[in-house]
Amino acid sequence: MDLSQLSTTNSSRAILTLVGSFSLFFAGERACAEGLSIGIGAGADRGKVDCVASFACDRNSGAVKIFLGYRAYDTVELQALYFDAGHFKGGDTTPLGTPFGGTFRVAGFGLSAGYRWQLGQGWSAVARGGVAGVRTRFDYADDLAGSVSKTLIEPLAGLGVAWAVTPQWRLGIDDDVTRFKVYHTHGPLQLLGVAAEYSF
Repeated sequence: MDLSQLSTTNSSRAILTLVGSFSLFFAGERACAEGLSIGIGAGADRGKVDCVASFACDRNSGAVKIFLGYRAYDTVELQALYFDAGHFKGGDTTPLGTPFGGTFRVAGFGLSAGYRWQLGQGWSAVARGGVAGVRTRFDYADDLAGSVSKTLIEPLAGLGVAWAVTPQWRLGIDDDVTRFKVYHTHGPLQLLGVAAEYSF
């Protein structure tokens, strides 16, 4: 097993450990669904990839996410999410200076804690911070070169504004930021979109 495979294996185990711990917290804190919420979001995202002259560059894509939340207190909430950031087109340069192009495909799982402020008239704002296990696969433009992937634990931060349509349903706008890396490219990833959340 080479070092890249070992890194991916260790990162995967870390992600599973985090998800398992989070699930146990949910199960142990309350046996019923009170305080839980589920949601889905979609929108646009932007990944900072390098560009090379020999290949088209596109740093914008579409993103989707699904999430599970738990309201520990009136103002404190925890969230587990999965996101698919689509794909970006860009490139990199080998240590020998040879440019190459291809497609970056990014997805991941995240865990975060947030604080929510009630703004009145059904409006609220939330700030979140946590970690994400981000997997990036790079497909070379040259089909003969195949692909390479990397999974890393990265910081995750987010801001959101929401409106309570009913006591159970909330619609909002979320802005989530993390990072991704494969080969030498290591840049920020921003996901901005709308989300719908149902609270039990």
